[in-house]
Amino acid sequence: MTNQETIICENCGEAYPALDSQCPVCSEANPYTIAEFLGEALDEDFEDFEEFEEEEFRPRPWWRSPLGCISIILFLTFIIGGIALGGYEGLKERTSTRRAEVSRHYRQALEHIEKNEIDLAIAELGQTLTLNPAHTEARDLLRQLKSTRAEAPTPTSETRQNLAEEMFSEAKALALQGDWEGAIKELIQLRDIDSGYKPQLVAENLYSAYYELGLRLMTENKLADALNAFDSALVERPNDPLVTQEWEKVSLYLSLETADPNDYENNIVILNHLYESDPEFTDVKDRLFKAYKSYGDQLAGKDKWCQAYPRYQEALAISFNAELENLASDAQFRCESARQPTSMPKPTAAAVVVLPTKTATQTTALTKTTVITASSGNIYFSRLNKQNKLWEIIAVAPGASKEEVILSNGTQPAISPNGVLLVYRSEILDSRGLHIFNLNTGQDLRVTPFTEDILPNWGGGNKEFIFVSQRSGDRRWQIYLGFADGKGDAVTLHDGRTPDLSPNDNIIAYQGSDPQGNNPGIYTIPKGGGDAIRVTEHESDRSPAFSPHSDKIAFMTTRNGNWDIWLVAADGGKAAPLIASSANDGLPVWSPDGSQLAFVSDRDGSWGVYIVSSGGGNPQKAADWGGDHPDWLLEQLSWGR
Repeated sequence: MTNQETIICENCGEAYPALDSQCPVCSEANPYTIAEFLGEALDEDFEDFEEFEEEEFRPRPWWRSPLGCISIILFLTFIIGGIALGGYEGLKERTSTRRAEVSRHYRQALEHIEKNEIDLAIAELGQTLTLNPAHTEARDLLRQLKSTRAEAPTPTSETRQNLAEEMFSEAKALALQGDWEGAIKELIQLRDIDSGYKPQLVAENLYSAYYELGLRLMTENKLADALNAFDSALVERPNDPLVTQEWEKVSLYLSLETADPNDYENNIVILNHLYESDPEFTDVKDRLFKAYKSYGDQLAGKDKWCQAYPRYQEALAISFNAELENLASDAQFRCESARQPTSMPKPTAAAVVVLPTKTATQTTALTKTTVITASSGNIYFSRLNKQNKLWEIIAVAPGASKEEVILSNGTQPAISPNGVLLVYRSEILDSRGLHIFNLNTGQDLRVTPFTEDILPNWGGGNKEFIFVSQRSGDRRWQIYLGFADGKGDAVTLHDGRTPDLSPNDNIIAYQGSDPQGNNPGIYTIPKGGGDAIRVTEHESDRSPAFSPHSDKIAFMTTRNGNWDIWLVAADGGKAAPLIASSANDGLPVWSPDGSQLAFVSDRDGSWGVYIVSSGGGNPQKAADWGGDHPDWLLEQLSWGR
C-alpha cells in the first residue's frame, strides 16, 4: 500500500517515505521505487518526442529519425521493464518466504511453551527475531521467558531432565542387549548434556558397561582394547578389585609381547602368576608348559640336572607327557648320581601330579636323597651348596656326624610337631612363597604364593602354622596364619616380626612395638586376638622361641654389644643371658624335650650350628653352617622329634 508520500513495509508494518529505497527498521527493499522510476522515464521520453516533432525536419541517420528513436526507446523499455518486473517478483517471493519462516519459528516457540519446554522456546524466539527484529510479540515473550528461567530453583531445566531420562533408558536398553559400546556412547552423551543427572548412577552404569566390554574383548582376544576398557572402568570406580584383577591379568600377558622369549625365568614368573589366577586364560597353560620344558632343556644342556629336574616336574604337573616324564626321570637320576658317587639303580618317575589351584600349587617332590622318619630327633637348617649353588635343607641328629639333604632350593625350615611336614621358603624363582614337603610321601605343596612370605613356624598342631610377610600394600610386617592343606587364603593376625607360636597353640611371641611405634621389644598376644603384653624391653630383642611347655622364651639380643641368647618367662619378668660371649650367637630353638637349645654362632671363626644345655654351659658344635649368610638374621633353625 502506498500513496504519494509514504509506504507501509510489508515485512514489519513500518511506515516510511515512499521515495526511500528500503525500510529504515527491517531493511526490507521498497518494491515500488523501481516501477515509479520506470513510469517517469517513459514520461520524459514522450516529452522529448513531442519536442522532436516540432523541430524542423532535417535528414538524419535512421536511429535519429522518430521511428528509430521510438524503436530504441521501446526496446530499452522492454529490457528495463523485464528486469524490474523480475526483480520485483523475486523480491515478493523472498519477502513471502521470510514472512513464512518468521511465522513458523514463532508458532513453534508457542508450542514449546505449551509443553513447558522453555529452553527450546527461547531458541525458536531467537530465530524469529533474527529474521524479523521488529517482531514485538516475540521480543516481549523472549524477555518474559528469560526472566522466568532465571528465577527457576535449579539450573537443570525440565527439558534436559526429560532428555536425560530418555537417554538413560536407552542406555539401559542397549546394555540389556549386550551392546556395551552403544550403552557407553549414550551415557557419555548424557553426561555431556546434563552432568548433574544422577551422577552416581551414571558412573555405576558406565563402570559396568566398560567392565563387561573388557570381558567380551578378552574372549575375542582383543587384549589391548580390553585393557583400555578396564582402564576406563577404573576411572569410574578406582581400585575396584574385580577390574583390577582383570587389568593386571591382561597387562601381565601383554608384557610377554616385549619380553625376551629366552628369558625363561622371567617369563615363567609371569605365566605362573597368570596360571594360578586363571588356568584357562587364553593360551597361558600351553605357554607355561612349554616355558618349563624349554627351561629344563636349557639347564639340562648345561649339565645342571638338579635344576632341570624340578622344571620338568612343573611341566608335568601342568600336562602329562610320556617323553617329558622320561626326561624328568633321567634328570633326577643324574642329579642324585652327582651327589652320591656310589652306584645306585636308575629310578623311575613316580609322582602324584595334581593341577594347581588359585590358592595352592601342588608339584611332585623336589630332589630328595633320604626320607626322614618321624620322631627322628633332627635339627633342620639350610646351607648353600657351593658346587651347584643351590640352597639345601639339611637334617642332622645331635651327636651324629652324618648330614642328610632333605631337598634343594629351600631355606627357613620348620618341622611340624608330628615330624612329618616340613614347611619352608622356596628359592625357586618361579615358585616363590612357602611350601610344605611331606617327609613320608615326598609330595611338595605350595601353600602361599607371595615372595615376601618368610619365617614359618608351627604351634601345637599339624594343620596350621604362622609366618610373617610384607605382602600388604603398605609393606608393613604382619603376622599371618597359614594352612597346611594350602586351601584358603592366609589370615592376618597382628603386626610384628620374627614370630613364634607356643606349643600349646595359644600364644604368639613376636618382635614389635606398641601401636604408636614406641616401646620396642618382645611381645606376646593371644592367637585368637586380644591385648599385647610387652615381655622384654630392649629394641634389639628378636627371634623369640617358646620352650616345649610354653613357659619360657629364648630370644637373641645385642644388650651387651654383640648378639647373645637370653631367656625370659613367657609372662614377663627379668630376662637373663643363657649364652654371653664375644662371638655372635643367635636364632635359638628348643629341643623337643626342652633340655637343650640349638643356635648358630661364628665363635670359631666360621659359622656353625651349636647345641647348649637349657641351663647353660659349654656349647658343642653339631654341624657346619657355611659362610654364605648375608641375611642370617632372617634365617632359622628347627628341631623336630
